[in-house]
Amino acid sequence: MYKIRLTVLAFLVMALAACKKPTENIKIIVDTDIIKHTAMINVTDAQTGALAPANATITITGAQAANVYELSGKKNITLNNGLVTIGLHPDAVPTSASPITVTVEINAPGYNKETKQVTFNGNVKQQVVSIAISKVGNTAPVIVLPPLPVYNNTTLTFTGRCPSRTDVQVRPSVYVFFKKSGTSEPFRYLGYIDKGTISTNLLALGQSYDFQIAFGGEAYTTTQKIDLASYDLTIDMPAACNF
Repeated sequence: MYKIRLTVLAFLVMALAACKKPTENIKIIVDTDIIKHTAMINVTDAQTGALAPANATITITGAQAANVYELSGKKNITLNNGLVTIGLHPDAVPTSASPITVTVEINAPGYNKETKQVTFNGNVKQQVVSIAISKVGNTAPVIVLPPLPVYNNTTLTFTGRCPSRTDVQVRPSVYVFFKKSGTSEPFRYLGYIDKGTISTNLLALGQSYDFQIAFGGEAYTTTQKIDLASYDLTIDMPAACNF
């Protein structure tokens, strides 16, 4: 199965000495932004706002469907915790005059099928596409979550870790969701991590949060209590380590 390869950026922190191996202390930095035009698909239960059921499936159709990949470069696109990031092959370049549109179809046992068009154009590199699915026969109105409160700015720098490769670090460019730790609140969209870093005004001092990303068909989380204006966070990303 064809896969777009992630970019191995550089060999860093090379400290050579006569008594050391030439490769000791070398770090390989892997960048995940090889796909430039992306869309985060966020599927939830329409009446509760909860995550889509674990057996929900996603199908991409349309004339340009063959050019759509999961963010890690895989052609196999699956939901995990209701999330998946899709994007265009680097050779498929949309423009404002010639956008590329595909159709996303969501199916889950006991739920009505939902479809939504996703359009990529030259002016928008990242977008979040929310799709709410309703149980068959449920006529309750779609839940509308209240706006998130705004606080002082906090900067988070994420470093992806390869559990089996201590010589590799991942610099993620991904969408991140968050919720208060220890609560049943649904995950909400926090923003886009650009080459490992995101600044946000949605985090309250003194509160602990769970941060979640989706990559390579997996969902990864890490937790941090917010007491300072910036944090360096490490998150396991084994799906980014197969290059």
